[in-house]
Amino acid sequence: MARTQAEYRERRRFQRHLVNARVMLVHGSIGELVGRTRDISDSGVFVEISPVPRLPHGAHIKMHMLDSRMPGIAFNMKVARTTQDGLGLMFIDYEVEGQRFSMDTLRKQFAK
Repeated sequence: MARTQAEYRERRRFQRHLVNARVMLVHGSIGELVGRTRDISDSGVFVEISPVPRLPHGAHIKMHMLDSRMPGIAFNMKVARTTQDGLGLMFIDYEVEGQRFSMDTLRKQFAK
């Protein structure tokens, strides 16, 4: 029996927030592509992009939040799912000026 989208949402560990922000995705096989976030949670983001790049699940990709107040951050992401509208990406960690940090480090900065 197929599940409804509402049933999938119930199983989500982190609440989704609707955010429409421009992002740049960077990967060796696709170059640089600009898309828009549809929603963001503590664990990941869904990026609407057309055409949807063909990347395998588990592929690592960089994401830059172009409208962010901290545009120098490069998020290291992993492809979690692909749909006809875009990519579901999971946060791995992030980089600033060549140094890598855990996502917990970023969360702590915003909790202050």
